[in-house]
This record gives sequence, C-alpha cells and structure tokens, in this order.
Amino acid sequence: MPSAKNTIYKLLTYAAGLFFLAVFIGPILWFIALAIRPPETAFAMPPQFTFTPTLNAFRHILVDPGTNAPQLVNSLIVAIGAVLLNLPFSIPAAYALSRFKLRGKKNIMLWYLGLLMAPPIAFLIPYFVLMNRIGLTGSYLSMVLVLQTMTIPFSVWLMKSFIDEVPAELEEAARMDGARWYTIMWRITLPIVRPGIIVTSMFAFVFAWNNAAFPLVLSARSTATLPVGTIGYFATSGVTWNYIAAAAVVAMIPPMIIFLVFDRYVVRGLTFGSVKG
Repeated sequence: MPSAKNTIYKLLTYAAGLFFLAVFIGPILWFIALAIRPPETAFAMPPQFTFTPTLNAFRHILVDPGTNAPQLVNSLIVAIGAVLLNLPFSIPAAYALSRFKLRGKKNIMLWYLGLLMAPPIAFLIPYFVLMNRIGLTGSYLSMVLVLQTMTIPFSVWLMKSFIDEVPAELEEAARMDGARWYTIMWRITLPIVRPGIIVTSMFAFVFAWNNAAFPLVLSARSTATLPVGTIGYFATSGVTWNYIAAAAVVAMIPPMIIFLVFDRYVVRGLTFGSVKG
C-alpha cells in the first residue's frame, strides 16, 4: 500500500508539473508557431495543427522592409542606457538605506515602493510636458531618464536586501583601520554583493526593455523601440498577427540570452545570504 500511495503521489506531482509547464510555456510556443505558420491558417476553423513553416514574417520585420530592425537597436540603446544610469544612483542609495541611521528611512522605502507600484500611465502627461519644455522629446535621453522612475525604486529595494546580508563586522574592521564609508562600500561591500548587482542589472534591463508606455509618448519615428513598433501592426484595416508574433519572438531573445549567460549569478544572487553559518 505505501508503494501504491507513493506512485500516486509521484503521478500527481508530475501531472501538476506538466500542467504548470503548459501554462507558462504554452503561450510562448503558440506565438512561435503563429510567427512561422502561413497567415491564412492562423485562425482557421477547424484548427490546422500541421502546416509548412515559413520565415516570411521574420523577413518582413527584420529585412524587407525591415521596419523593426532599427527599433530593435533602439530598444537595446534605451535599455542598456537605463541600466547604466540606474546603477550609480541605486547602489549608493541602497547602501545608505542599509548602513546609515537615517530619519524617515521607512518612509523613504515606502515612497520607493509607491513609485514602483504606480501605473506608468500616471506619469505620461507630466513627463511629456517636462521633456517637451526642455527639448528632449523624441530623444533616447528622454526615455532613459524617465525609465529611472521604475528601475531605481526596484533596484534600491533589491540591492538593499543584498547589502543587508553582508556582515557589518567586516565594515567595522575596515572602519577601525581608518577607511571612509565610500572606500568600504567600493572595496569591501560591492565585491561581496557582485552577484546581487548583476541580478539587479538584469531585472532593470528587462523592466526597461519591456516598457512600452514611456517610449510610446516620448519617442520619435527614428527612436521608437520594438514594443512601440509592434503596436503599429494593430491597424484599422486589420491585425497582422504573424508580424506581431514574429516581433514578440524577437523581443524575447535578448532577455533570454542575458538570463542564460548569467544564470549562475541569478541563482547565487537570489539565494545570497539565505544560508548562514
């Protein structure tokens, strides 16, 4: 009887795992199939599960006429720029909130959390007016600056949790030797939390990469990002689902490559400080 119960338990476990795998992987596989199948078979009734794959949709968005190829480069510029601008501000802020006794520290963290939870559409009109007044509308810099509204609060929260796990005794020993706080942060704390910095950078990149609200308002035709270009396939004459699917598949590739390359840092970063001796 115990063996029968163990077998049933294993079968239920595998069934639940396959179900959740289908829930998360299914839409991705469906989009890939939608991108490589002929458009006339996309919503045919009854559904056609067999078809001749074609790369015409990818050729259209990247080569001829290749409208989305420059937008892919624009997305990389904006996302990388947002990360590079984010780290010099979020890391010192997280260190200060972790190590210094500040008045209103809890309120500051709640303010960061409020910025992170606020819908981006709430900032669109004020940011558009501001960028238009200072002449940055349509530039990469405007999008990079505005994206800090999302990336800095998230990065501060995440980096503070990593820095909190660094033993304060290490810094106290360096302080006894006369080291200043910025020397301690740069030479002791940051090397220890390097996996956390990499993980924070990766998530900040994904936040900036996937954002469509800010570029939709602040970009020009020459600086439009890939999410903005994908919206253009929703036209009054119809929706070209195969182009949308192809653009979505292309948009998934850079974040997937980053997470595959730095997967070991993700594991180390997310488990940092979880096991203490």
